[in-house]
Order: sequence, then C-alpha cells, then structure tokens
Amino acid sequence: MNKSKEIKIIAAIAGVLALFASCNKSGKDSKVVEIILEAQNAPYTYEDENGNPAGYEYEVLKAIEKKLPEWKFNYQVLDYETALAGVRTGKYTLDAGCKFRTPAREKAFLVSAPYNYFFMNLVVKADSGINGLEDMSGKSISPIVATDGRAVALKDWIDGHPEVTVDFKTLASSGAMADEIAKVEDGVFDAAYLSAEQANAILSEAKYTDLKITKRVDGRDTVFLINKDKKEFQKAVNKALEELTADGTLGELTVKFFGEDNFEVAKKIGLKKD
Repeated sequence: MNKSKEIKIIAAIAGVLALFASCNKSGKDSKVVEIILEAQNAPYTYEDENGNPAGYEYEVLKAIEKKLPEWKFNYQVLDYETALAGVRTGKYTLDAGCKFRTPAREKAFLVSAPYNYFFMNLVVKADSGINGLEDMSGKSISPIVATDGRAVALKDWIDGHPEVTVDFKTLASSGAMADEIAKVEDGVFDAAYLSAEQANAILSEAKYTDLKITKRVDGRDTVFLINKDKKEFQKAVNKALEELTADGTLGELTVKFFGEDNFEVAKKIGLKKD
C-alpha cells in the first residue's frame, strides 16, 4: 500500500470515529421530548393569536424545562384525541390538558406529580337549601360520563362519606355539561357537579335565573400524562415539580392565571397535606 493511500484510509477511519463519537455525545447530551398542549382549553392549555402554545400549563412546563437543561422540549398544540393517542403510542412524550389522576389513566400512562388543583362546585336551585355535598343525602346529581375525571372524583368523595347517600350514576358516552345543568333547571336532578368556571360559562349563555353555584365542595389534583416508556423523564419532571412547589413558583403561577394560590386553597379544603 502506498503512503498516499494509507493516509487517506487513516483519515477516513478517523472521520468515521469522530462521527461516531459525535453521535454518542449527541445521544447522551440531547434528550428530545415532544410536549403536547391540548387546544381550546384556556386558561390551562391553548394556542394564542399568533399560533404559539400558551396557558398556565405551558408556563409550568417552561419552568420545568429550565430545571432540566439536559432535555430539549419541543412544544405543539393538538386536539384532545390526537394528543392522548399520540402519547399512548409513543409518538409524543407528554400530554398537558388539565387531567385528573384516574385508575384508567394510571394504567395507560405514567402520571406526573400534581402541578395544580381543580376545584368543584354544585349548581342547584337557589331555594334548594343545598350548600355542599354534605347536604346531598337522599338527593341526586346529574350523570357524568364514567371516563370523565369529575365522575371519578365524585365517586371517591361518595365512597369516603358513606353517611351521605347520594344518588349518582355515570354515563357510558359523553354528554354536554350544559345538559347536566339543564336537567337541574328542569327538576330532573337536584344538582350538577362541575367547576364554577365551567358553570358560569354555561349559565351566562343559558340565562337561568333560579339556579345558584355553591361554594367549593371538592377538588382534585391535576397531572401530566407521560408515555409508559419514559420513566427517566417522569422521574426528572417529578423532581422539578417538587422543587417548583416547595419554592412557591407554582403557587405564584396559579395567582397569575386564576387569581389565587390554588395550593393554599387545596390545603384549606383538605386536598393537599403539608
């Protein structure tokens, strides 16, 4: 082999080794994750007027991202069904969209630590005398689809309060929240169980004059859903959330988006322990 040819071979081998080392370094240092924010779910997740991700959960994720410099977060906004299916199959890494922790979700996904709290109220007739779930013994609540986190939260409350005999059944398929309230207006059920924000949006359209929204009666923590194979990422996210909760960052963000510290409210109504 002549010297010129030998030099070329050595150079080619060096180039391949350098490329291999570069790929290894890139694979070690760059961990890319696809983050999905669900559309039309303001103020939690949505797309702003410029087509960019926005909302409380986006701000939480950006705060997490700052604590995880070894991970690269790619964000996009998608509809509910596409987001869930994509995270389940591994096309996407994490789904954000104000999700409750439920047994079905814990089976299908890895679930993060809580990053917020979602509070529930009752919509009842103004003269009903009902001010909370404790007043619902012998009374009925409008059915909710079984897969809705509200149904899971309500059933948990009922199971934990056997002294209060509430008539509540779940639906096999989704129904509109407006229908739940309409059935209270029509006297079919005594109460509807949903958040004040959801109820106010419906009542402002329906113009009912004989219904009221009670004070908060219950609540649930909300979590991110993560692909089953991303245990290392779940661990990193949970550590970041623990730090962001402890230093008050998440509480400050809830004040910004919801007008109050949801973590302090959760403590007051017994949802969050110190």
